[in-house]
Amino acid sequence: GDPGRGAVSAIGIGGRRYAAGLYWLGRGSAGATARTARRLGRPWCVHRGDRTGFAGEDRDASPEGLPALALALLDLIRGEFWMALVEGDAETGDRASGDTVADGTGHYALVKARGGTVLADGDEVFETRAAALAAFERARALGWALHATPGLVAGLPGSGIAALDIAALEEAASRAGAAIRLQAAAQARPRGGWALLSALGLAVLAGIAGAWFERDALLAWLAEPAPVEAPAFHPEPIFSAAVDGAALIAACRRALIENPPFLPAWRIERIACAARFADPELTALSPELAGRPVLLVRWQLVSGHAEALQRRLAEAHLSDWHAAAVADGRAWAAAPLAPVLRVGEIAVPRFLDLRRAVDRAFGAGGARIGYGRGAEGAWTIRIDDPGPLSRLAPLIGGIAGLEITSLTRTTGGGWHLDGRPAAPERLTGARLRELGVDPGAIPGNAAGAHREPGVDAQEPATGLHSNEKTEAHHGT
Repeated sequence: GDPGRGAVSAIGIGGRRYAAGLYWLGRGSAGATARTARRLGRPWCVHRGDRTGFAGEDRDASPEGLPALALALLDLIRGEFWMALVEGDAETGDRASGDTVADGTGHYALVKARGGTVLADGDEVFETRAAALAAFERARALGWALHATPGLVAGLPGSGIAALDIAALEEAASRAGAAIRLQAAAQARPRGGWALLSALGLAVLAGIAGAWFERDALLAWLAEPAPVEAPAFHPEPIFSAAVDGAALIAACRRALIENPPFLPAWRIERIACAARFADPELTALSPELAGRPVLLVRWQLVSGHAEALQRRLAEAHLSDWHAAAVADGRAWAAAPLAPVLRVGEIAVPRFLDLRRAVDRAFGAGGARIGYGRGAEGAWTIRIDDPGPLSRLAPLIGGIAGLEITSLTRTTGGGWHLDGRPAAPERLTGARLRELGVDPGAIPGNAAGAHREPGVDAQEPATGLHSNEKTEAHHGT
């Protein structure tokens, strides 16, 4: 949203004043911070990690020195994905001096945070209770962990709203001290007589040094240019990585144990674990899940149950998941999985050898196996197995060159596995670390580094030798 040029609000909570309504952006240099403050018309700021919150004037009073409410809440609330609605003390009087009395017109603040960071537009202030409650209700369907001050909890519909401890909030602000207090985004310029004296002093110095500088500049202009040595180029190491199917199955099983998917009065529609999560609707709500291994569960309310009651019960049950939402008789929840990438040089098998290994491992256990071609000609492998997951992981781990990309629970209680011949990707160390994998901590990975992108002596995963094509089209 547009940050605007409105004033920041100083909101009193338990007798202590906080700054609310800041606009949060990525942190830059001191010069960049000053330029952003001028552009936004918000001359005050506070830094936290890689973010900076910008604030304007508080009507006739300077907000300098006030602790940022959002940062105090970050120090108080422990969670990855939370929203807090705060009711301020009602007050009137001299705001600059702090001489105030209650009059029933306090402000309301709504703060939203994800992963220890306040969202850019997640620090809002409302003048009326109705507007604050309406904003809270609009956002709660997205699956936030909910918090509110005690005076608001009783008046908010639904369950699963934790009451904020005002005394603990004050203690958190006191512990943080100057680290969460607003300061000027740029040093003030000299004013009055000191400004004139400074200007005169600079002018005298400039006059004395001018001739010498001009002489130096002329000699430098006439001199031969010095050779410029190009900086040495050190390419970032490139690693080969593929999905470890056994690790994906084990991580999926562990996530289901840690997050039991059973809800009274709700029918499980789908349980799926993906090595690279790519649901466009849900990644828009939780972009940090995109491209990572994720467990996703969907439910539908069984007919005959009161939706309003079951919605509140489901919200409370799913509040510990990384992201979740309940609406219109349906619910979903997602949890990130442990890393599932295997790093190192990975041999791409002959397709027929891989097919024989899959048939030997699963054919005698009641599984249905299918092989096909994708839209781009790449081979796909489909396995429907009665499970359980604890049996599937060692079976998959024993098949070299098989990559499992996803697994889904079937209606009969078994599991559908989507796989393919190993298709290693070339990833930088930085990208691997973003996915939770430290290539330097895995033995034997040095050989996979410093490879040029696009250079691979192995056969592509989508190709077959000419003498294989006739036999390979027969599926099981």
